[in-house]
Amino acid sequence: MTNRKPRPFSIGRLNAWRMHKQWLDRPYTGQSPLELIRSIGWLHSPGSASPYLSLWARMSSFSVATLNRLVFEEQKLIPLETLRGATMLVPTEQVVVALRVRTRTFTDLSEQAGDILPLTPRELEQLKSTVLGSLESGTRRADEILNAVPSGLIREFPSTLRRIGITDSLRLAINLLKEEGRIVQVPVGKRLDTDECAFGLLSNVLPQIDPFELKPELANTALAASYFAAEGPARIKDFAWWSGLHVTGARRAAAAGKPGLKPVAVEGSRDEFLILGSHLDELVEFQSVPEAINLIPFRDIYLKGQREIAVRFMRPQHSDKPFPRFHGRLSNDPAATVLHNGEVVGIWEWNTAGKGKLDFVLFDDTVPATVRRSVGKRAAMLGDFIRNELGDIRTPFDEVGRSSGIGIHDLKETWDPAHVINA
Repeated sequence: MTNRKPRPFSIGRLNAWRMHKQWLDRPYTGQSPLELIRSIGWLHSPGSASPYLSLWARMSSFSVATLNRLVFEEQKLIPLETLRGATMLVPTEQVVVALRVRTRTFTDLSEQAGDILPLTPRELEQLKSTVLGSLESGTRRADEILNAVPSGLIREFPSTLRRIGITDSLRLAINLLKEEGRIVQVPVGKRLDTDECAFGLLSNVLPQIDPFELKPELANTALAASYFAAEGPARIKDFAWWSGLHVTGARRAAAAGKPGLKPVAVEGSRDEFLILGSHLDELVEFQSVPEAINLIPFRDIYLKGQREIAVRFMRPQHSDKPFPRFHGRLSNDPAATVLHNGEVVGIWEWNTAGKGKLDFVLFDDTVPATVRRSVGKRAAMLGDFIRNELGDIRTPFDEVGRSSGIGIHDLKETWDPAHVINA
């Protein structure tokens, strides 16, 4: 490793480097989606086509059947609720870590509800035991579990509890059991692009997994190591936001592996950014790919691994454009986006009219014609993939919903950007 201290890096250089490390500026040279996910980090799998689209963006030879086989037949990748309750594709050898680091949101909410919870602790434990018993013979959907438990234990919760996400006694029991690592949610139909799910005992679905074999502190340390290997340079507060840990816990987890992490300075920031020492020389010597173009789906790890997405990846005048609005406030959950040299420069969406077509819009109408043509060519390739491999399925914008989200039609009315282009 060089002993020369590098000069501060620009945000543009960090983003170009991130695009490179994420295999978004050139095709992945390996053959297996499993190895790719081990390299870039866990993929969000929110019951849509996002994992298929994320892998297509990185692999020139990717096929839906290959990923489905790894998930549903070979169980080398597991869709698992983990960080902040988000469902992610996790390599099997990291499932124990993923289960241990899951945020216990419903456990905390039920404790906070206290006396206003319309069933006693004893009744709740009885309901949980009944749910576990109903799953001993195999996976069941929620309605099938409902038919298997005593009606006297099923309670609808008042609006004060529904507002904080606790809707009824059965859903609460299921969510508590998931957080305890005793049951898992599995997609129905051996496809990831569905919101239909069933529930099964972890001991049946993944009999080789013991969720309690790893202490939480060691799980957090392993998570920090994986994060900075995939996301660096990144800050402690980025890791805390991504993982759901408190900043103190995130700092402690990173410190356990900090001998292998090196600080780097970033122009315009007083924050400490950390990178693996073995990656620092690569960053110093890195030469970006000219005119790197790609299209990534909703919740792609390229953006979701960092906390301040708008500040990091967008120009100030465009920083609110890719984000859905909920009750008048911008979320930190960007839509399907167009990347150019690491920067978010537009959005895209799948138009289901006819045989389907891909629409995209760029935020700035001064984008050079060569860049626009490159985006159009990449968009055409993605459109062909969606038509030929995925068909009429749930698309990235179905996740946020037309009523609360933002799409191309909104941009045309609000910002009057460049013309919408079909591919």
